Amino acid sequence: MCGRNLIRLSAWSAGPSIMSRGSRDVGQSTVNMPQVQSENAQPMVQPLLEQFQLLFYISKIAGILPQNLEKFRTKNVLEKSRNGMIYMLAMLIVYVLLYNILIYSFGEEDRTLKASQSTLTFVIGLFLTYIGLIMMGTDQLTALRNQGRIGELYERIRHVDERLYREKCVVDNSHIGGRIRFMLIMTFLFELSILLATYIKLVDYTQWMSVLWIVSAIPTFINTLDKIWFAVSLYALKERFEAINMTLEELVATHEKFKLWLRGDQETSSSALDSSQPPEYDSNLEYLYKELGGLDMSSLKGSGKNKVAPVTHSMNSFGETIEAADKATHHPISVNMAHESELSNAAKVEEKLNNLCQVHDEICEIGKAMNELWSYPILSLMAYGFLIFTAQLYFLYCATQFQSIPSLFRSAKNPFITVIALSYTSGKCVYLIYLSWKTSLASKRTGISLHKCGVVADDNLLFEIVNHLSLKLLNHSVDFSACGFFTLDMETLYGVSGGITSYLIILIQFNLAAQQAKEAIQTFNSLNDTASLVGAATEMDNGSSTLYDLVTTTMLTPTG
Repeated sequence: MCGRNLIRLSAWSAGPSIMSRGSRDVGQSTVNMPQVQSENAQPMVQPLLEQFQLLFYISKIAGILPQNLEKFRTKNVLEKSRNGMIYMLAMLIVYVLLYNILIYSFGEEDRTLKASQSTLTFVIGLFLTYIGLIMMGTDQLTALRNQGRIGELYERIRHVDERLYREKCVVDNSHIGGRIRFMLIMTFLFELSILLATYIKLVDYTQWMSVLWIVSAIPTFINTLDKIWFAVSLYALKERFEAINMTLEELVATHEKFKLWLRGDQETSSSALDSSQPPEYDSNLEYLYKELGGLDMSSLKGSGKNKVAPVTHSMNSFGETIEAADKATHHPISVNMAHESELSNAAKVEEKLNNLCQVHDEICEIGKAMNELWSYPILSLMAYGFLIFTAQLYFLYCATQFQSIPSLFRSAKNPFITVIALSYTSGKCVYLIYLSWKTSLASKRTGISLHKCGVVADDNLLFEIVNHLSLKLLNHSVDFSACGFFTLDMETLYGVSGGITSYLIILIQFNLAAQQAKEAIQTFNSLNDTASLVGAATEMDNGSSTLYDLVTTTMLTPTG
């Protein structure tokens, strides 16, 4: 996609005067390039927000985004809207009211939970009942605060795409829409499966108040829509980093082919004397040679046109397989068109490398701005995922011990529903962590790809340029974090997994201790009751004996 053929791309950038010289060349050079018209007619690249239309409309109806609907529909831009802000606040108030009505309607079990279970279970249930509502409020209030900055963010991405386009590197945004549709489908499937399974199996749907159970899915649905915006935007940044890396890698591959052709041209005269012998082994390029067997060499003597040259399989200096240059033709014009290398001219390639590094720096700044916009929602999601995952497993254990659990966590009574709910929650957290980690790696790989250009060119001037630009790239890496508390990478994922396991064991131990203490108290009370009954019976027996003695003494005493 990036840097297909240098001659064709240079013809593309030269303007209509060159492109109109041959319709056949024009057709070949515009296979993967957008149709270029006048600058005022349409932009050079397709805006990224065009792929967000379905997600924007759903988010607008749900009350997640306050941006202007008409501006987005006509111009594909995100602008502030007073009406959208009012609608978003009204939806937030409605969600909060409905959620509290839901808690009150299904709170009969919660009111008896403290008396029947330990205080620990009651406190955990009370706190986690509202953590979903807190997470949803964080998402909506953050979107309300950043409604102007998020539009600037996507405008900066569009400018980056235009600068990449000028460097013969086109980023295809067409598959972004398919990714968004897939995420939306998975969101609806998970939400509906959890909601319907819990409603049918664990809710008394014969009562009309059971319809309020639908409200229990609103916080997670709102949160998922907000995180789809972040995930897709982050994926778009990763693609732009990879496009730059691919452009640099293609410069290296083109120069490797160019050097292979030069080496093959110098060895043509010697290799033509005996085509059955492979070329001399080169340890730097690590050639792997394979002769074509099954040929009668005596029949080829004296006939040059039927000789078969050995096939060469080569690897570059970095251990990557490259295609060998075609040695059949050596016409100067065709060779230059096929194997012209920009790295052979340091002064010519310096501007291109500078531009690519500047674009890389701009993408890093966009990534930092994006991380700042979603820092609080990401922190709330990670906290929610950690607590809910631990609590759901703990309540599943309580359900297996026939203990009461909070009403909003009744899905823990069914192991199948619990697996679906945990997969849905953990999937969001793990995917965001993984995507952030891959984007950070892609940004850091640019320095490696740039350094390859200096190594493969073996030119002092170009090597100085590469060293200077590498220092700039070293200071412009991007890492994603949750408000600075922890970095979103695989090490954090490992730590969170260990934390969930540790806290789950601790909670189970506390629960066991509480149950043992409650059983001991019940046993002690029952013993006290038994002892009281025995004491009462003994006192009654002593009283009856005293009365008998008194009556007997009175009857036997003679009267005077």
